[in-house]
Amino acid sequence: ENGKIPFPNQLHMSATSELTLSNVSNGLVAFKVKTTAPKNYLVRPSAGTIPAGATEKVQIIMQPRKDTSLDSASDRFLVRAASTTSMQTLSKSEWDAKPKQELQELKLTVQFADHEQTITRDPDVQQRRRQYEEMQAYGAQVEQDVEMLHKELQSGQGKSGYSIFHVFLVMMIGSLISYMAVM
Repeated sequence: ENGKIPFPNQLHMSATSELTLSNVSNGLVAFKVKTTAPKNYLVRPSAGTIPAGATEKVQIIMQPRKDTSLDSASDRFLVRAASTTSMQTLSKSEWDAKPKQELQELKLTVQFADHEQTITRDPDVQQRRRQYEEMQAYGAQVEQDVEMLHKELQSGQGKSGYSIFHVFLVMMIGSLISYMAVM
């Protein structure tokens, strides 16, 4: 949208953005997607042919980033399209042989968005995300409680009725809840 490919501004995780290419002509259209940073992105499919009136979804998968510098924000993509007579993907030499006036090109740049701006509007996804965040918070609270109980046991104050069984039971319940949250 607007010459931008949106990605969340997150570290150590891959992210996917999707382009939808549409053939509005009456013939076959070949396409090719190129990037200035091929080590940072996987493009699937990176080339192909679209029949008349059809669409093709292209996934752009950003590899995990190690720092928050927005160096990747200068990464660019070039989508090339040209009419063709065959469903075969055009070779490099066939692309090179196409006259400039027969090529259509669209330049796109990477745009990073805050994590909250990238959350889908799908209510099911939002509900699962809320549940996951609630379970994470609950799991963190259980871990704090277990740590506090462990410290009390070590300091001798644990003689107030908490046995090793109780501590173990709380740890198991916390682990089970954390596991369920991931599912």
